[in-house]
Amino acid sequence: MDSSTSGTPSWLAALIAIAALGAAVVFGLYMFRHTERAALEAQNYRLAASLSPLRVEEQAVKDRIKPLEEQIADRRARLDAIKESDSTAKGDVDRLVAANLALLKTNQDLLRKEQSNYANVMREAPERRKELSREEERAFASERDNDDRRRQLREDVEKQSQATEQQRKKWNGDVARQDTRIRELEGRVQQLTQQLDLSNQEFRPDGQILASEAKDGFVVIDRGQHHHLRRDTRFTVYNRRAGKVVTKGQIQVVTVNERFATCRVLAENDANDPLVAGDLLHNPVYDPDRTRGFTVRGEFSRFSRTEISRFVEDSGGRIDQGLSVDTDYLVAGAGAQKDLEQAVKLGVSIISEDQLIEFLRGGALDNRK
Repeated sequence: MDSSTSGTPSWLAALIAIAALGAAVVFGLYMFRHTERAALEAQNYRLAASLSPLRVEEQAVKDRIKPLEEQIADRRARLDAIKESDSTAKGDVDRLVAANLALLKTNQDLLRKEQSNYANVMREAPERRKELSREEERAFASERDNDDRRRQLREDVEKQSQATEQQRKKWNGDVARQDTRIRELEGRVQQLTQQLDLSNQEFRPDGQILASEAKDGFVVIDRGQHHHLRRDTRFTVYNRRAGKVVTKGQIQVVTVNERFATCRVLAENDANDPLVAGDLLHNPVYDPDRTRGFTVRGEFSRFSRTEISRFVEDSGGRIDQGLSVDTDYLVAGAGAQKDLEQAVKLGVSIISEDQLIEFLRGGALDNRK
């Protein structure tokens, strides 16, 4: 039928066909996206279901760590006991061998003596032949006894030699294991000896003297509350001349203002080289830009951990309850082996009780004991 006779133009029919085709394509894309989303949701459900068993397995692995550490400690204790037992056994073997050698020498001496007596008897007069016969019989009996003793001693010595060889093989294995442990400990000692020794640090300026009345025993420095300065903080006064650091004396903060502080002169090394404006200040612990963190671990001989923590806080430091990358110093006492190992891994500087006292308060702490 001609489109002109039906009343529908050809262009409109083509447009309707195109619209129908577009609707089919859109519907197909919608069904495809719907199917893809359903597949992704199913996959997400399966992954969520598998996450819980993995977490349970992770906790089980963590729970096995402590028993394994206890087994390691137990085996080390058993190794020490075996070493002590081996040492005792070696001593017993040595004493037994020495006793057997002494007994063998005694028997040999006795045999030689009896042989000499026999020769003397043979030279005796005929009237002593009967006595000689009796002596011969006694000598033969003694010889047989000695042969039995020598045979028994040889068997004992052979057994002891075999036991000694077995012990020697075992000791060689123990020595190899001990050598391995020694190398591990030597590596640990090398790590500790490479730690920062604060007493040998190069001086860095932590401030300078603004005004000096050293003859009256006081100076003014360019550090105050704004720079985290605390009262009683001590500084070494120095200057640089010809590329060398010249230590001139020591001062202690007595009054702290917002941007400056007044200090008492504790020591002046050379009266002909007094403390003057422009001299530099140094304290290995003090930092004008931030508060440094300290962690206190172990047992100490002069002060308790509480007192040491108070000294740090009084000098402007911060006490951290645990070691972290933000900790600056570990104050280590006796029994702090694990903390020392962790400090080495984290790169935390390690100082002793005496170094801390010297750096923070010096003689002021000693007077408070």
